[in-house]
Amino acid sequence: MNEVTLLEQLPLWNHASIRVLDVRRSFVQQGESIQNFRLPASAFLIATYGGAQVRIDGNEHVIDRVYVCHAGKGASLDIFQVVERLDYYLIFYKAMMALPCRKELLTMYQNNNPFQVQYGFAPFNPLNIQSRIEHMNRQWQLDAQLEKFHVRALFHQFVYELFQQFNGCTGASTNQPDYVSQTIRYMKEHYGDAISLDDLASVLHCTPRQLQRLFKEKLGISPLEYLIQVRMGHAQSMLVNTNATLKVIAESVGYADHYYFSRAFKKFVGVSPIHYRYNCRLNPSYLSQNSIGSNDILSYSVEDDNHYRKYGEGVRNMNRSTKPMLAISLMLSLILLLGACTTGGGTGNNGRDANQTTQSSTVSPSAQPVEATQQSYPVVIKHMKGEYTLEQRPEKIAVLDTQFVDQLVALNEQPAGSVTAAGDTSDFPNYLMDKLTDVKVLGTKDEPNLEAILGMAPDFIICTEFQEEIYESLTKIAPTIMLNRNEDWKDTLVTFGKIVGKEQEAASVLEAYQEKVDKLKADLVLKLNGQSVALIRPRDDGIRVHTPSHRTAAILYNDLGLTAPEQVKVEKDTAYHISLEAMSDVGADHYFLLKDDMFKSLAEEFQSTEVWKSIDAVKNNRVYEVDTTLWIAYYGPIAINMVVDQITEAFIGTP
Repeated sequence: MNEVTLLEQLPLWNHASIRVLDVRRSFVQQGESIQNFRLPASAFLIATYGGAQVRIDGNEHVIDRVYVCHAGKGASLDIFQVVERLDYYLIFYKAMMALPCRKELLTMYQNNNPFQVQYGFAPFNPLNIQSRIEHMNRQWQLDAQLEKFHVRALFHQFVYELFQQFNGCTGASTNQPDYVSQTIRYMKEHYGDAISLDDLASVLHCTPRQLQRLFKEKLGISPLEYLIQVRMGHAQSMLVNTNATLKVIAESVGYADHYYFSRAFKKFVGVSPIHYRYNCRLNPSYLSQNSIGSNDILSYSVEDDNHYRKYGEGVRNMNRSTKPMLAISLMLSLILLLGACTTGGGTGNNGRDANQTTQSSTVSPSAQPVEATQQSYPVVIKHMKGEYTLEQRPEKIAVLDTQFVDQLVALNEQPAGSVTAAGDTSDFPNYLMDKLTDVKVLGTKDEPNLEAILGMAPDFIICTEFQEEIYESLTKIAPTIMLNRNEDWKDTLVTFGKIVGKEQEAASVLEAYQEKVDKLKADLVLKLNGQSVALIRPRDDGIRVHTPSHRTAAILYNDLGLTAPEQVKVEKDTAYHISLEAMSDVGADHYFLLKDDMFKSLAEEFQSTEVWKSIDAVKNNRVYEVDTTLWIAYYGPIAINMVVDQITEAFIGTP
């Protein structure tokens, strides 16, 4: 950013719309201080008496009698080492560029914003400065509309006098604001709030692009990536030092959806929140090995406070209650005892006796007679931990992912217990509620309740890699298999057919689906004639575009043969992120817009912009809003068929 003098910035002062927000008079006694006061607006500080030091974003000024400082919104102000009572005034004001505005003025405003620039100097004619500020303060205290209007005029006279004296001072210079330190300070104070890049830029009175660039230059990451680090640091501390639920912790660090928080935590730390809490309490050295404070990128220091490294040390040294560990130990002992009593010491899983299974006197309401299903057994089930031999049909199945509820219901079965749905208003998927009876709630996918699982006494458990850290504990309750959560739903259905002795029923479901999509594919070829379709999802501060590699997008492109935009085809990952402004680059003729409660306001904000309204598909009414939870979370035959029906309705009409 090229610096210019204050006088060179006068065209911006002339063009801007300026409003005085407040005029305050105050003092700091000898020996007292003011620390880390964040300016709510652009401000002048005018010291009229006393001696002290003033620091603005790390830039220090020595005050002796009359002194003038200026800084922009978001700057941090410290007053310290007060050797003699310091009397001062603060003038807060807001300046906005009035439109229309010449391009060269806007460029100057973006590169050298005079209302954010920082400087300080001792005026050579302090009486003029002091008399103008005292006059302004008297008029402001009258609190009448006419006098407030008068203050605006006096403010311009004050700025005129100040510029004249600044120009005549030798050695006076300006400093650009330290947006990075200001942003970090704001994040520390507001990490629990919903914060977007636009929010940060607005608070600091700069542009999002400018803030992104400065963060990349100083830290090598974006502001929102740094915000995630701030949030995860606090989340780690709460996981180790409190017994708060995952939902409470997620909300405390700015995530409305604890399901999304768990995914973000695992991506950042490397393990799930539950796994992190368990390991830290079981082995304190695990904390020092996996602390966020060890990340070099977090060593950026604001003033003298290295927040994260101190944070990590504090976590390691705090005393923790032994009660949670005692509860875990007692529960695991009970699990071991139950396992010994019910299975004779073996679960038939990976090296254990494959011929031992638990019996149950309770039969699922939709279960077939034993005689009709025994012909399918024994059957070998391949899973992520090896192979498991089922000698007979399990009657009380616990599933630790709601998509498995869909798989069972599609075969006219139901689980005896399941974790709850992440994004639904009911415990289990709404579209399945009328088909379920007396299904026990077993916690959530990210935080299964071992006590509830133990209490329902299942004879078979089906989990996914999301429960990796408790897998061994699960096998002590009942025989357990681990299925890949992102496996093709058709392959998973075949596995469930083997488990419940309904392989033919599973084949019939798959055959019906294939016939359905084959017919629809032919109809869509005629209807769309090569027009492209994209699946998009507003997330964070951008838009996620799903590629053919994504399991739901594969329905569009693989099962139904729809055409993906060229840009979407070349992406290797299952999704990629773009800004709203880059939507036109996707270039799809039709869009399916995934919306959910968590990002509903963000999606609506996007849809209200002129950029969104200028997209051809929007103007041609070719954007179709669909439910994220149904399309993404419930990856089973019934949900998939509902998705296909919605695609049919969008392009052809009611199926």
